[in-house]
Amino acid sequence: MKKPIFKLLHLFVFMMVLLQACKKGELFESNTPKIAEISFAGSTSVPLEFFYDNAVIASTGEQNNSLPVSIKLNISKGDRKVYIREKGKSEILKTYSIDGTNFSNVLRIYYDKGEIYDVGIQYNLRIYTKDKLDLYLDDVLKYQSPFEEPIQDQITIPINKDQKRVLTVKKKGGKEVLLTKTITEADSNRFLKFYLEGNELLENLTIPALKNPKGMSVTFKLLTNVNTIETKFIGGDVDLLAYIRNLNTTDVKKTSPELRFTIPAKPSFVTMELPPISDSEYYTFDFVKKGTNEPSFTSNNLGKKVKLGIGNYGMFFFQNPDPAFFLPGERIICTIMPAEETGGANYDEIFVTPTINEYLTNWINFQ
Repeated sequence: MKKPIFKLLHLFVFMMVLLQACKKGELFESNTPKIAEISFAGSTSVPLEFFYDNAVIASTGEQNNSLPVSIKLNISKGDRKVYIREKGKSEILKTYSIDGTNFSNVLRIYYDKGEIYDVGIQYNLRIYTKDKLDLYLDDVLKYQSPFEEPIQDQITIPINKDQKRVLTVKKKGGKEVLLTKTITEADSNRFLKFYLEGNELLENLTIPALKNPKGMSVTFKLLTNVNTIETKFIGGDVDLLAYIRNLNTTDVKKTSPELRFTIPAKPSFVTMELPPISDSEYYTFDFVKKGTNEPSFTSNNLGKKVKLGIGNYGMFFFQNPDPAFFLPGERIICTIMPAEETGGANYDEIFVTPTINEYLTNWINFQ
């Protein structure tokens, strides 16, 4: 009988100690594990390994350096930091802190040239230029345009959360910075758009709202320094004089009131708004000296004379995407050039009329 009583007494003492511990708010098991899930997102071109508390916890795939699947990690011990290094090397490339308040933790990894970033954002290039360009990211060459032609391309910019990176644009082999952009993660899938002619770079252009919502505006720059064959530009301010021509009868009439848009001698973008016309009509144009009805070009050939087209030539032809002479409600950005047309009874007359050279609507940010 003494042994059962002794066992009961021992059990009673043990329970009293346990109850006293509970009253003090102490855990019975002080080393209860705290588990966090670690998952990986991104990509790497080199083999990596991840270690925690001086032990390797995961590594990339052997064949294609694929990131590991998610793992469960006991973070009740250690410093709650995951370290990343290349396999076979000791240098730490990046350190991630584990949020002990959340079960799920995502490590975003983008490896680029010996560094690991949180992400690689896509950045779109829409650049109208006839020069080769170099793009530098934090003063390191990032992109070179292969041809002397407009650029429609996309680059990947490695970046960390809350980081700012600097993108600069120069002509190939040049030192002058043409454009500087500060890039953040928020710029993912945005566009770098500008027009570059010579050393003049245009990124943004203010386009007036249409006075008549059924009209059309054309914002343009006149390029007179081109290799015209039979004529040359006299110089000074130019007026673009508009006429209306019938598509069916070819009859021409003057606009009422007269539509005359001045182009300054120093090339710059100007905007003209054309009122709506019927579907059977289209606008034609002449180049004249400002305030006159005299041609603004002269002939290089003594046997030929420059004359005004008086509305018979000089139309603007749009492809948007279907061919059109007039686009109601649209605001177009373009460059225009002189076009030479020979005619007259004895083919001794030259008509110099404006023609659209390049559409810039998709290359310039406009309001």
